[in-house]
Amino acid sequence: MKLEFLKLLNFRNYKNLDFTPSENINILYGLNASGKTNLIEAIYMSIKATSFKNARDNELININENSSSIISRYTNKDYKDDFRVEIFKNENKKFYINEEKVSAKEYRKSRFCVIFSPNDLNMIKYSPGNRRRFLDDMLSNVEPSYDFYYQRYRKILFERNKLLKIKMDENLLNIYDQEIANVGTKIIIMRLRAIKKLNEFAKYHYKNISGDDLNITYLSTVPIVLDEDELRAHYLKLLKRTFVVDLEKKYTTIGPHRDDLDFKINKLSSKVYGSQGEQRSIVLSLKLSETDLIKSLYNEYPILLLDDVFSEMDFNRRRYFLYSLKNTQTFITTTEINKYLQSIDAEFFQINNGRILV
Repeated sequence: MKLEFLKLLNFRNYKNLDFTPSENINILYGLNASGKTNLIEAIYMSIKATSFKNARDNELININENSSSIISRYTNKDYKDDFRVEIFKNENKKFYINEEKVSAKEYRKSRFCVIFSPNDLNMIKYSPGNRRRFLDDMLSNVEPSYDFYYQRYRKILFERNKLLKIKMDENLLNIYDQEIANVGTKIIIMRLRAIKKLNEFAKYHYKNISGDDLNITYLSTVPIVLDEDELRAHYLKLLKRTFVVDLEKKYTTIGPHRDDLDFKINKLSSKVYGSQGEQRSIVLSLKLSETDLIKSLYNEYPILLLDDVFSEMDFNRRRYFLYSLKNTQTFITTTEINKYLQSIDAEFFQINNGRILV
């Protein structure tokens, strides 16, 4: 899959931009706050229909304007399709494929991208929520049914937590327990399958980057068994067992929303022992592995978006990372073009105040 053309109207600091990228590596360079990350965000939105920054719609629209458009053309083997996202201050976004209005779900279908942003570096050491977000975003990318079960789970969890805060009907709570165990089990199984495949790729990349062994471990609040029915039964029993604690805390203490990941280097947890360089290498390995995972499942390369990825990367890591990008259309932002970047086969675009200089 390749982005052939992108047009922005009133998006962030871009009033009117026409952008025709290279099929391979694209370097977007310029001063801070010039619009490099905004362009990456627009490409991401042209595929995923939402912002990777979790921005509100009205924050995406150029100041003093009421609407914005992201227009794109993607090629996939012998097919070309036109896509459009319309963003409004006081209405929901609208999505079009070849001028036909579609749902957000239909719009996102069968196109893939992987993004690296500086915030990803916080994933290894800090909040479990960051690691779960990485996992959920990855599953949303590779597993078509994941979003359905994830949204369903969040809704049931919200209702169960509401019951725990008030004088509740125990019969109603039992119904929610059954349902949350059903949906939560589906999510855990999908996560385990994806991590198993991801781990194979990540071990390979991390070994090549650092020479050490990396292993990804899923830390579940529910005892893991491989049989789905057995896992569901364990889940339901544990919900009953933790009922008193849940009632006291007034929220659900077990389930996928409380699970975590651990990244072990040579059998030691990187959360505790990992250096800053090792953490960066893990994240880079994960992004390359997510790209490999998509290729293995769908026989298609995703678009790779790398926001400020090279700022603190040494020569060997840069070389390996760029070597691994063969056949992948890639967009890289940077504040300066050093000798190393000048030496690679790439198209260079200077960004200045919402414009591409030619």
